[in-house]
Amino acid sequence: MTPVEHHVDAAVSHYFVYVPSRNAMRMFLYPTRIGLYRYLKGYWLNRGSFDSFILMAIYNGTFVFTVNGRRSVARTGDLVLLDCHAPNVYQAKAETDCTLLWMHFDGRLARDFFNAIHSDLGDVITLRRATYAISRLRMVYDTFAEERKVNEARMSLIITEVLTECLTDGVSAGSPSAFEDNRRPGTEPTDVRTGENAWRNDKRGSSYNQHAIEETLSYIATHLSEPLPVSQLAAMALMSEYYYIRVFRQVTGYTPHTYIVNARMHAAKYMLLTGDATLKEICAACGFSSTSAFCAAFRKRFGVTPLTFRAAAKTSAMPESDESRAHPARNRTPHHRPR
Repeated sequence: MTPVEHHVDAAVSHYFVYVPSRNAMRMFLYPTRIGLYRYLKGYWLNRGSFDSFILMAIYNGTFVFTVNGRRSVARTGDLVLLDCHAPNVYQAKAETDCTLLWMHFDGRLARDFFNAIHSDLGDVITLRRATYAISRLRMVYDTFAEERKVNEARMSLIITEVLTECLTDGVSAGSPSAFEDNRRPGTEPTDVRTGENAWRNDKRGSSYNQHAIEETLSYIATHLSEPLPVSQLAAMALMSEYYYIRVFRQVTGYTPHTYIVNARMHAAKYMLLTGDATLKEICAACGFSSTSAFCAAFRKRFGVTPLTFRAAAKTSAMPESDESRAHPARNRTPHHRPR
């Protein structure tokens, strides 16, 4: 999806919304939104409450974050880890043109990982092996950007690896010695694509049905603006519609219809919270047939109209999502960023 925000270069910036399966919510760490953005100097964000944690990798440039009145500077090669569940979470400003890879995530042990890392290192983290950690994070983004098969267990493993690097290899930002190796020519995070085909080529440990459903999950995440009829998805999986619906529910815990509606709502909510897109633009991007259909569905889901939701977000009074009510461990706040 393409962002609609001031001081974001929409031509080269993209993000994806992912709805985890019930199994993932119970067992794993998982992404809920992930994006690669080019921010222009002067970009500013006042982030309200969101139902996730956010992990950011600074590919290049300088970003300033203010959390509870505490100011931190993140530069090329740094990671930033923030808890978005509290109200008035943080402010972020691009001091220069910047490229950031960001991921909203949640799940089992997410809170424990955050507390352990944050208590020692704070908001901005410098890694001795920043290139490795950022390349792993990039693998998650590329899964969606390149429409690879989504494997929730592997994504959880990768997120765990990145957080483990922060725990074992991180130092507080501002330690020049830790930056040395990450600043050598040829080792910039933007040049690293380690493990690019690892997921695509790994055929072990899953049945064909599992693989087929995972591939359609990736397709759904990258084609939300399209109708996505079950007949099309079933054909992609080489299954009958009846069998596809049954297997889809076994794998994700949802029917295809419910899963797609959840994904559209996640994406719409994110666009309401993070940009200036009109209702018409949101409908087009998220696959709703009309603004009236979108408003009715949104109100039924969240109890308020989209515009009321957007206005409430500016005062950090956002309604609680269905997913948060169903999953108390995530009840800490909603989508990504600077993202």
